[in-house]
Amino acid sequence: MILAGLRVLDLSRVVAGPYCAMLLGDLGADVIKVERPGRGDDLRHWGGGAGMSAVFASINRNKRSLAADLQQPEGARVVFELARRADVVIENFLPGVADRLGIGYAAVSAAHPAVVYASVTGFGQTGPYARRPGYNSIAQGVSGLMALTGMPGHPPTKVGGSVADLAAAFLAFGGINAALVHRLRTGQGQHLDVSLLASSLALLPDPIAHFFAAGGVRPRREGNRNPNLAPAEAFATKDGLINIVIMNPDQWERFCATLADEALARDPRFATNDARLANREEFRARVERALATATTAEWVARFEKAAIACGPIYEFDEVFEDAQVRHLGLVTEVEQPGLGRVQMLGFPFRTSAQAVTVRCPAPRLGEHTAEVLAELGTPRAEIERLAAAGIVALAP
Repeated sequence: MILAGLRVLDLSRVVAGPYCAMLLGDLGADVIKVERPGRGDDLRHWGGGAGMSAVFASINRNKRSLAADLQQPEGARVVFELARRADVVIENFLPGVADRLGIGYAAVSAAHPAVVYASVTGFGQTGPYARRPGYNSIAQGVSGLMALTGMPGHPPTKVGGSVADLAAAFLAFGGINAALVHRLRTGQGQHLDVSLLASSLALLPDPIAHFFAAGGVRPRREGNRNPNLAPAEAFATKDGLINIVIMNPDQWERFCATLADEALARDPRFATNDARLANREEFRARVERALATATTAEWVARFEKAAIACGPIYEFDEVFEDAQVRHLGLVTEVEQPGLGRVQMLGFPFRTSAQAVTVRCPAPRLGEHTAEVLAELGTPRAEIERLAAAGIVALAP
């Protein structure tokens, strides 16, 4: 495995930090997830799960769980001992909380200068919003992502899924690996400040560029169409919807030929991208008259033959029947204690050296507390004392 031998301490909760840590675990890192005794990560209880929800399982595989009460000095000391032995620490406390607990970057790096320490928050470590809690929908609203999403005339609309969390998770994942390369060259670790706000804005380089190029004019919500390109939107067919994108004149000629509307290519109202944008509604109506003569599947086959970029627009249940989704093996099955056999997304890209696999399902709360403490050299009697005092918790 690519990251075998790497030790990651996951002090984060909910989606962004845990998903980043899971990706590292999928690639072979030994990930120790620290949770509070009793309830653990709030995600364990989403959807009515009794300590093991399907969502928690899908974001916390390939990890070991240690339950420790960080509010008690002895619990914080246990976690500090893990942190100063870790290659990577991931946390998503509000700024200042980790420092107060004695497990912030300053304390950990003083004992272990090579540590790569990633802090994932809603708004960053400094600034007027730093102490605000931040979640997916909040970041989408503040970043402008919602302002760009929705049909014309409709209010701002949240993008489906936890995209702000996942944007932060992927940026943290890339940043951690870049920092590990830097450490390999220099021996020096560093602190990574990742926020949902900045990560959400990082999803929008093209609309931001257009906004500033237009002198700061507020963009309109465009629904399923690209405001700068036509065709680049969703069209109705005989039985559904299809996305079509044309980027250059050669593609435009092939598109018109595939529609069997040669006059369309020569019509001055539609001959150029700017002309099509200026006459968009008339253009759209003409295209949809042609598309209404065949099904989405038939048009996909025709456009594919003509090397035109297109794709069906699925309802969510249809996604997992798609031939390419199946071919890429994007869904995996895991035997998950507490849930049985469950399906979840697999690792999102392929590696040529070794296949990425689910080596172990998401852990029960405190399942590996005794194991991890024993690796620190803690005697069994001391582990039992810590558990009896409520400083740590052992899985039943």
